[in-house]
Amino acid sequence: MKNRRRSVLRFLFSLIAAFIVSFALAESFFDLRSRAPMDQWFLLLVPAFALFVILSSVFPFLEKQLSRASSPIRWFILAWAVIAALVSLPITNYQLPIFLFALSLLLIIPAAPSLQTLAEAGGRSRVLGAWLFACFFSFPFAGFLDNFYSSPIEIALLTVLLQAALGVGGYFFMGRARRVAEERRFDAVIQSGLFILLTAFILWLFIYSQRVSLFPVSFFTLNGETRGVFFFASLLALPWQAWLHLKLKFDGYYNRMKATNFYAYVSANLAGLSLALAFCVLYLVFASVVNDPRFDVDDIFFDADGANWRIRLTTDNWADLYNRSVHPFVLLLFKPPVDLLGFLLEGNKLWGAYLFAALGGAVCVYLAWTFIKSATGSSIYASLIASLLGLSASHLIFGSLIESYIFLAAGLILFFVLLIKDKPLPTLIAAGLLTIGITHSNFAQNMIALFTVKPNIKQMIRFVLAVVVLLVLLTLLNNILFPGAHPFFFAPSSLQAERQNLFPLNSLRVHALIRAFFFHNVAAPSPIFYDRDIPFIQFRFFKPEINELSRYDLPIQDIAVSVWLGLLTLGVFLFLWNLRNNPHLRLSIALMGCMALNFGLHLRYGKELFLYTPNWTYALILLLGLSWKKVHDRRWFQAILLAFLFLLAWNNGILLSTILDVLGDQV
Repeated sequence: MKNRRRSVLRFLFSLIAAFIVSFALAESFFDLRSRAPMDQWFLLLVPAFALFVILSSVFPFLEKQLSRASSPIRWFILAWAVIAALVSLPITNYQLPIFLFALSLLLIIPAAPSLQTLAEAGGRSRVLGAWLFACFFSFPFAGFLDNFYSSPIEIALLTVLLQAALGVGGYFFMGRARRVAEERRFDAVIQSGLFILLTAFILWLFIYSQRVSLFPVSFFTLNGETRGVFFFASLLALPWQAWLHLKLKFDGYYNRMKATNFYAYVSANLAGLSLALAFCVLYLVFASVVNDPRFDVDDIFFDADGANWRIRLTTDNWADLYNRSVHPFVLLLFKPPVDLLGFLLEGNKLWGAYLFAALGGAVCVYLAWTFIKSATGSSIYASLIASLLGLSASHLIFGSLIESYIFLAAGLILFFVLLIKDKPLPTLIAAGLLTIGITHSNFAQNMIALFTVKPNIKQMIRFVLAVVVLLVLLTLLNNILFPGAHPFFFAPSSLQAERQNLFPLNSLRVHALIRAFFFHNVAAPSPIFYDRDIPFIQFRFFKPEINELSRYDLPIQDIAVSVWLGLLTLGVFLFLWNLRNNPHLRLSIALMGCMALNFGLHLRYGKELFLYTPNWTYALILLLGLSWKKVHDRRWFQAILLAFLFLLAWNNGILLSTILDVLGDQV
């Protein structure tokens, strides 16, 4: 009798569910009401029959799975299915709630045994934390990608992939966070402070950027058409996170994963990678405004050639508008990754270029973290110094603009990372090619660094000769692939274009140089507004044509630059005090040599000195990171650095808000 009753209930449930699903499909997707009455019945009954057969076969399996779960787990499944159905109602225009509830149950019940096992093993909190981690970080990812992949199926698959990948990552992250909090509580406080700072800065910039009408809000939030699908798939992912966790753990996948080189690398560099990711998002938000195609001329932002580079990288008009030869094979380095990112973004090369610029800034942050971590062994101190570089005025601006300078900075930092890790000569040659391919004059920084750290004449000759020979060949290849991109650097006439950037040396320029090298590049002053020559207001820190130099006008600017001056003074004092016992003295001298080279070069070269600050800001920050090493592990010093980063973000945030306000008045 009991089995017969169960069979009858199974028959009724299957029949009702089949009709509900068939009606929902016919109503939502197959224009049921527009068809003839006879066609309506067949469109409803034939799929219902097929679904009835399938459900009748599936129900025994679902019953078996549900029987392995306790009463609390069953109630959780029921409640979670109700929540998923209610949240996903916008998908069907607030219709068919029973259909969504039934679908949710069908998709959740198979995970019931995993939920039960997890509840008995006591791992619910960690899996829940991993799911919340995945939801938090998949939201902006999906919000960005749904502008390129917008169909419900694409969004559902994308959400499932993000939940699986970030869920596994969140599981490991929760374990790491717990261990750090237990073993190194102060480090956890500093790391949490950095996370709060960067999250708050990103949210503030996102909200403030909406004052500019051209800010593409939809690229950073889930669109209305895809939001319901995302939330539905994310909610259904929680029970399956339990299944995935148990599958990976008890089948040995987690242990095998921990034995891979990839896991070892990510685990050892997790702080630096997560920091770089946060800065990438920060730069991308600002990049989406300042690189808008409506700003169709150069020289708006600190004399940068943003429009020129945007056209060269996102269209087939790759010729340099100014016919300069200082970037020998830059298109060979830049266009393939922009094209690849554009391909991944459904052919949108413009956003590929935005993302490329932001990634350049993020790479600088990660490499700076790697350098300081290698020098001191302290991950938390490396995070503080890398954040100082990332939040500097120089990197906030040029990590967002489509320009060459941030990538040059990345190449220069990479060279120092390879030196501190004592990498072989072929690796240094490859890094030198990256530098010289972007801007040939800055190869001198590589030469200074190599000879200072490894003073070997024969090695130096081999290094220079190899780079120059490969430079010539790659330049020829660049101009074969991109005909007429720019003049050859080895043609004497090509240097004539640089004469227009020479200016007389005077006391104001010396003053501007000191500020650009030690102050403006880190803590931004109030910009100069110049409203001639082009149809947009220009932003400057130094305008030699009218002999004007920016000043620190606001109280917060005075406080920020005063604290920064104190930190600079401390760095000089500690460097001199520890001169004889400095294990990285050669690296410090090399960094100072790179700064001196740039200072000498810009005594007469360049209109807006801030434009070139990525060429030496990295050297200043890394030099200070090495100089402060004597106190790098002192809690009071780490707390001061964290407090200064909050102050610096406030100060430089004023520059970004000023730019956004002015742009908002012009469009």
